[in-house]
Amino acid sequence: MLTLLPALAYRFAIDLHRMLLENQAIIQQQTVINLSYVLENRTDLWAQQILSGTPTNQLSHLNLDKSVLWIVNEFGQVTYVVGRLSQQPSDLNKDWFARVGYFLIKTLSNVIPFTLPYPYPQSTNPEVALIRQAISGHTFQQYRMYKDNPISLMSATPLKLRGHIIGAIVLEQTMNSLLTDSLKRFYRLIGMGALIFLVVFFGAVLYIASLSKRIARLDYDVRNTFDAHGKVNKLNFSDILPRYYYDEISDLRHHIHDMLSQLSAYERYLKQLPKALRHELHNPMNRLSMSLSLLEQDIDHKQVRYSKHALEQLKQIISSLSEANSIEESLSMQEPEPFYISEMLTHYLENVIALNPDHRFNIQINMPSDTRVIGDGFMLEQLMDKLISNAKDFDNGKEPITISAALNTQNEVEILVQNTGKALPQSIEKQIFDGMTSIRETNADNQAHLGLGLYIVKLITDFHKGKAEAFNYMDIGNQPIGVVIKITLPTIKN
Repeated sequence: MLTLLPALAYRFAIDLHRMLLENQAIIQQQTVINLSYVLENRTDLWAQQILSGTPTNQLSHLNLDKSVLWIVNEFGQVTYVVGRLSQQPSDLNKDWFARVGYFLIKTLSNVIPFTLPYPYPQSTNPEVALIRQAISGHTFQQYRMYKDNPISLMSATPLKLRGHIIGAIVLEQTMNSLLTDSLKRFYRLIGMGALIFLVVFFGAVLYIASLSKRIARLDYDVRNTFDAHGKVNKLNFSDILPRYYYDEISDLRHHIHDMLSQLSAYERYLKQLPKALRHELHNPMNRLSMSLSLLEQDIDHKQVRYSKHALEQLKQIISSLSEANSIEESLSMQEPEPFYISEMLTHYLENVIALNPDHRFNIQINMPSDTRVIGDGFMLEQLMDKLISNAKDFDNGKEPITISAALNTQNEVEILVQNTGKALPQSIEKQIFDGMTSIRETNADNQAHLGLGLYIVKLITDFHKGKAEAFNYMDIGNQPIGVVIKITLPTIKN
């Protein structure tokens, strides 16, 4: 709107200016026609109209101090001249706003094409065409130009005697004399409007810039409140300057601050909840477990076995919650160090094969022995534990579980854990790494599953500045027959 309004205002000003100039040109045209009638019909009134300086009402607007009247014969020769073109300073010089308006109209009409407000042709020597047109029987008008600026307006009309053209009468008036009170008021209005618009425009620009800066600062503060894992780690929302303003953005900043303060407090409560639950439930669960064991020695009943199984599930749930929280805390305090990942994976996967004789594994490690990453080898083993446990839970035994590690084209370590079995539902590839997200009801031990395994994988991967991805394993016919988890870790140069 700020860019459109000046164009509309300028178009309106040009059209209004053209209309005022056309009105002045019509008045001058009518004046020269009236003069021709006086000269044709009442030559006795000519001296009264022109020479005496007391024109009648029809010619009262004629000012021979700022205009010249020419009489031309039928051959185009000037036979009579009266008046003078006095280039006196315009009355606009006395009004600063009118001068500004005239300057704007004049300058913009010369800069912008097709907007020159003068309604008639312009020429440096208009008298030749004017006299020729008048002798041929036409009333004609034209502007006299000087360096692309109109300095006067000339009007010519034929002079007749008994129906025959015997010459022409030409009236030339300076532009200063054409600046009537209406044009002065128009220029004044344009000047005042332009200044008001400039004040409003720059005020709006400064206000918008201020709003934009405050919104950008609010966005920066909100983004810096959260760490890479989406946790509230720094809550600093106080304004840099004292609040001299009270508006919607200021209220929004403080509402967001209050909301994030509550979110941070709730997050701290949730982080402490597993520890509190584990501590509070540990003793009664142990007593309950001991009581069930003693009761099982005396009574062999399936309800007792069900109760022990439910108690083990409860312990596993509390242990899983505590594990995720403890790993997150240990990662925040852990200092990453470089280690040889090829050697670590080789020893680790040898133990996996030895400890899982009931599962078939296909191990493929194809990377230089001196490949190093920055992080923690024990944490990476926990990551592999979760991936392999997840693969075993979903494996249908049709193909071996494939575990491969190699360098990709970007010299990054790619670890793939692939199994056949249930495929991933559509559009869950990214959500599967969120906490409390799972596509199964129980794991291999028939225990409740909280979906924290791949969440822990994501935490450890982020700690190593890597990327975790999940996608379906396709057969030759492009049908999903399993799942592939890919872990990408950056390496360091030796």
